[in-house]
Amino acid sequence: MDGKPCYTVPAPGGHGPGLVDALADAWEAAQVRQARSVLGAARVWLGSGVRVDGGRLRAGVVRLVWSLVRVVKVAESRGRRLERVDAGEAARVEMARVLLGHTEDLLVTGNAEVYQLRYVLARLVECLAAVVEIAEARGALPADPDGGQAPEAGGGVRCGKGWAG
Repeated sequence: MDGKPCYTVPAPGGHGPGLVDALADAWEAAQVRQARSVLGAARVWLGSGVRVDGGRLRAGVVRLVWSLVRVVKVAESRGRRLERVDAGEAARVEMARVLLGHTEDLLVTGNAEVYQLRYVLARLVECLAAVVEIAEARGALPADPDGGQAPEAGGGVRCGKGWAG
């Protein structure tokens, strides 16, 4: 709790995942599916060319932040299970954390202009796409209990592409 890693134990006898482990895997899979859904909606919204007021942009930014925070946790959790983490992946996850910090500052002040919100929304979409890819690459998602599959990742956008830090 309190942002610290949580470790689970295997099933009795050490064969297969335990109940808490299986629940954690299901939670991670749900967070990645949710992020994909938010990402898809944000991409449609950005690509629509429809003029959106500041309140709706702010709501979109908040939703992307919510999703990115959770997927960063999934990517980091899965990264801790690996013996070696790719330096490029680690850098993109850190860039996502930096963007989250800047975005929080922008939202807290309440003085963000529409153009700033639109810019941040676009950067959050890029970072969320990258971190979803990382989370998926770091661990196979468990089967969906409903039998469906998560949609394919799109765009191949890397966090931080095209913006100055």
